[in-house]
Formats: sequence, C-alpha cells, structure tokens
Amino acid sequence: MEAGETRVERDSPPAPADYDPSYEWPGDDAEAGVGPSSRPLLRLLVLRTSVLPAKQTLVVTDGYTEVQIGRDIATSEDVPRVRLKEMEVSKLHSTLYWETAAAGWNIVDMGSKHGTFLQPRSSATAVRLSPPRVASLPRQLHHLDTLAIGGTTFLVHVHAARAPCTECCSTSQNEIPLFRSQKRKAHKASEPDPGYVPAGSRDPRKALTLLKQRLLMPGAPGPVRGEATSYTDRSARRRSLFPSSRLDAPGIAPPQLRTELSTSTPPPPPPPPSWDPPPSVTTSQPPMPLPDTNVGHRLLLAQGWTPGSSLGQNWEEGRAGLTAPLEVASTTRRAGLGMAKTVTGESWQVDGRQRRWQDSQ
Repeated sequence: MEAGETRVERDSPPAPADYDPSYEWPGDDAEAGVGPSSRPLLRLLVLRTSVLPAKQTLVVTDGYTEVQIGRDIATSEDVPRVRLKEMEVSKLHSTLYWETAAAGWNIVDMGSKHGTFLQPRSSATAVRLSPPRVASLPRQLHHLDTLAIGGTTFLVHVHAARAPCTECCSTSQNEIPLFRSQKRKAHKASEPDPGYVPAGSRDPRKALTLLKQRLLMPGAPGPVRGEATSYTDRSARRRSLFPSSRLDAPGIAPPQLRTELSTSTPPPPPPPPSWDPPPSVTTSQPPMPLPDTNVGHRLLLAQGWTPGSSLGQNWEEGRAGLTAPLEVASTTRRAGLGMAKTVTGESWQVDGRQRRWQDSQ
C-alpha cells in the first residue's frame, strides 16, 4: 500500500433471514457440560396411580429445564406441568429443575400440605422433603429413585448418555400430556366424533348442525335420513276405541261431533256450590209381615213365639213386651263437633249456660 492511500475494509455479507444462533456448534458450552446437548435425560415412569389413565405411564421432559407437578392445569405455555387431579395434591405441589452449577436434576417441595416423599435407590425408607406448608431445600435426583406425590408414585430415570432405556421409551400413547393443548389433541385423536364440539365453542348453529349429522348417521338411534316415515294419528285411534270416555271428558269431542258442538248453544253454567247441606229426609218402608223363609222369623217360631204376640217377658204388671218396631229419631238438625253455629244461632257458651240453668230448675 502506497503512502497517502486510505485502507478500506470490506463489510461482511449480511446474515440470511432464517439464521438462528442455535444452529451453530455449541463449542465450549457443550464441552463444559452446560449446554442442552450435554444435559442428562430425565424421565418419570409411573409405578402406581389412582388418578392417571392406564395408558399414560411416562413423563417426558426432553427440551425443558423445569417441570412442575400439581393439581391445577399449567398456567404458562413455557413451563410444563404434570397434572394430578386429587385432593392430596396441592395446586402447585413440587418442581423439578436442572441445576447448572451442580450439574444435576433437583426437586423442591413448593410448600404442599401432604408433602413430597423421596426414596433413594440405596435406602429402604422414603423421606419427606419438608413439613406441611413449608417449602423444602433442593434435593438432587438420581437414577432409579422413587418419588411419591399423593396417590401417584414415579420411578426416576436419569440417563447421562441422553438415550432412553427400554422401560422409559416413549410412544404416541403412553406419554402424559404436559400442556392443555396436548390433552385436547390426544382426546380428539382417540375419540373421532363428527358431533364433538369443544367446550369453548361459541357457534351454536354449527353445534346444532353437527349434532343433527351425528343423530342421522346410519346405525344411529332414530329415523335415518332419506327413510320415509308414516304418521300415525294416535289420538284418532284412541277416540275410535273409547268414544264414551272422550265424550265424558270436558272440552273434548270426536271429529264428527265438533261441528255440531260448535254451532249449538253452550250449556248454562252450573249453579254455585251451596255450603249448607240439604236436609235429609228419612223414609222407611211400610211394615209388612215377614215371610216364612226369613231366618229371624224361623228362629222366633222355634223359640215358641206366635205371630201377633209381643216380644220379651212381662217384668211388671200392666206392662207387656214390645209389639211394634222401634222408632228411629232423626238427627238432621242437631249440631255436632266442628259446627260453626248451633241450632239456636247463639254461641256454644250461651247454649251451655242456658242448659245448666234448665238443669238447675
């Protein structure tokens, strides 16, 4: 370069639009054991559970540095959560996370009421991480440790080579969904139903159309689309079988009498009910001699009675037995319990005083 000339550096070419630094070689981070490719693989195998389905037996945490376990659904789309829907599990029970400084997977109890129990592989007893409602200190997880939360027990699998073993291999059906969207996709794939509408759908017209398609599919209960159905008039058949009952029913008449009833004058309304009961008239048949076939007549004849004589013995002189039947006294105008008024129209107190006065005379 000659004197007086200015040195001009060439600019580097611009980076492409789809450039991502993660595509580059990790370099020193991977060699130091802090990059994603060097992080050991953590998976949880379900040993016992009372809330998870039988097909869901594996928790896959690949690609995440933090996994939560609790009763509620995940509140963030970045942090996955294993949901255990039982009362022994708190809303946010415990957290599993990767510790870069210690180069291991740790677990922390987030202050649950029923606790988190960890049983190391070399120990025969499980240890509770913290007292009730108190957050615990981090505890490191090792391969084949046992983790118990509520009614679910997990077997910890930690593989430094990032290659799962035969027991913790993942399939499309045995994974436990860590996000709400994964659970919806699994439900939709396992139950293909043309009438399925998500809970958050706000299109009632579309839901009604899908419901009609599901009910009118071949093999579904009810009439099939395209099938001619004949209408049966059950009311006309019932009227023909029971004509008298239809006439007696108020306001209902057979078809042949509807025209006559519509043109005829309506019947007069019934009289209002009377609260006073009508006076009852006691009538009796005229006395007639009993026939010889009457049982009572035959018994009297067997006892020595003769027709025309009196019944009973003469206990006193001048007093013969009964020759006429007993008379029945009428009680139509007598008042009894529950009557609002007495016969005299006075109160029961006035009638009582008058009766006691008459008895004292």
